[in-house]
Amino acid sequence: KTRNFNVLLNYHPEKTPEYDPGEIDLICALEGHIFVLEVKSTFLRSSKKDAWFHKTRTLRKAGHQISRKVNAVEQALLNDEHFKLSLGFDNYDTKPIVHGWIIDTSIEFDHEFFSGYLKVSLEEIIIALRDDSHLLFDREAFVEGQEMQGDAKFTLYPDGFAAKNFLSVIEEQQIW
Repeated sequence: KTRNFNVLLNYHPEKTPEYDPGEIDLICALEGHIFVLEVKSTFLRSSKKDAWFHKTRTLRKAGHQISRKVNAVEQALLNDEHFKLSLGFDNYDTKPIVHGWIIDTSIEFDHEFFSGYLKVSLEEIIIALRDDSHLLFDREAFVEGQEMQGDAKFTLYPDGFAAKNFLSVIEEQQIW
């Protein structure tokens, strides 16, 4: 919200007898972009088996879930005026671009795709939204024992924060 996104929490799209998209954790809209986010809070994996299970079950299932939820948001944009108004699309001339992301509390399997949807860590999203680029540093230039601190003047958004710039920072892996 501090970046001027219109935000819907725990949205329940209309279900039909043959189709139930389920609850959508987070929908954020700004400047013609809508981000449909499936948030996964996971436990710390202590074995390769746990990590494999997380990837093949939890994240794979999240990919299927986000697919249904993106479809539900696209349908709501066509059919639900109240929904469009709540996201700030009351008088928008062009059709918004809908992005579906899986946001996970772990960094494992970051920037992999599940059912065609990007998985990103919550940590990366927070760094990108807050432009905490001063926390980033060059691993190649790092000297052990040296304080880890990036350039305080560096920004992820030299042209200012915008939805398309945020999208680029995440999709082009500018954080990690």
